[in-house]
Amino acid sequence: MVAGTLSGCEQQAIYQTEPALIVPEKILFAGISDDSLQRGCAVGESINHTRRLVNEPPAVIYPESFADKATSLFEGTSVTVEVWDEQRLIAEGCRAILAVGAGSSKSPRLLILRYEGGGTEKPLALVGKGVTFDSGGLSLKPSAGMVDMKCDMAGAATVVGAMHGIAKLGLQRNVIGFCGLAENMVSGDSYKLGDVIETRSGKTIEILNTDAEGRVVLADTLDVAIQHEPRAMVDLATLTGACMVALGTDIAGLMTNDQGVCDELQTAAGTEGEPVWQLPMFDIFDEKVKSKVADIKNVGEGRWGGAITAAKFLENFVGDVPWVHIDIAGPAFADGAKPSRDAGATGVMVRSLIRWVENSGV
Repeated sequence: MVAGTLSGCEQQAIYQTEPALIVPEKILFAGISDDSLQRGCAVGESINHTRRLVNEPPAVIYPESFADKATSLFEGTSVTVEVWDEQRLIAEGCRAILAVGAGSSKSPRLLILRYEGGGTEKPLALVGKGVTFDSGGLSLKPSAGMVDMKCDMAGAATVVGAMHGIAKLGLQRNVIGFCGLAENMVSGDSYKLGDVIETRSGKTIEILNTDAEGRVVLADTLDVAIQHEPRAMVDLATLTGACMVALGTDIAGLMTNDQGVCDELQTAAGTEGEPVWQLPMFDIFDEKVKSKVADIKNVGEGRWGGAITAAKFLENFVGDVPWVHIDIAGPAFADGAKPSRDAGATGVMVRSLIRWVENSGV
């Protein structure tokens, strides 16, 4: 109730001179324990941090400013922040992130957030797609499909919100958050259809659609994450319209290489009342992302099974780490308001991730 109250006060009209939603100056709760109040405040604030990042326009939130805001948010907390700038990305061989960001005047970044609350245990990893604006690149989106693309960094914003809540609650776990940040724009430097990119892992990608850029950014981001040897890893991305076709706009799609971890995540989401649904990862889909000129291609065969082929693409970069991919393209951003929240960014999966981290391995 406390978390929902705080989240219900957040609105998307952050630039209206007279916003329609009137936020109370003070809220009093009766009959609620201090523990519930503190937990509710931590979770509600974390959801709102995610929503504010997503609701800001792309002129305000771009890779560098996203990293700056995260750095400011975690200043003085138990979360340490590391930012890889363009030169560090070059040095690290993050050619996939750099390719997606090449067409923009805003250079890409990779953000690493570390929280150590679990002693010597191996960390859990949270990985987020952070395309701060997606024009589609040379595979240009129509205006109607581009207007809400400030929300294409919702996965990364969810990682920031979840890490805030994990630290605020002092959970006894080690968790590392990774945000791959790029702006997908059009210029003479844009990456092109037919390009072949050698990723940080060494695996090569043939580019057949520059609007399938989120998975390209995640290819390098996931590779950085697995080098930290997590015991389990979750990535979140507004990745495919195909997932919305399959599941609608209110349900997140889950795809995994480890049923045990996926079951843990489903249980956490069920506890928090966030609807998720698992999609199959059959081996027959592996063939759909094989390329004739490179190791893999960044789109499947036509329209069919697009959410799964995107996950199969990502699976190439997770190694043997138990991993769950969450496609939040539908529920991350809403056209209309509900009684419980305003339209715009929803902060979906923040509370489920906090619950999963808290209960993981218990």
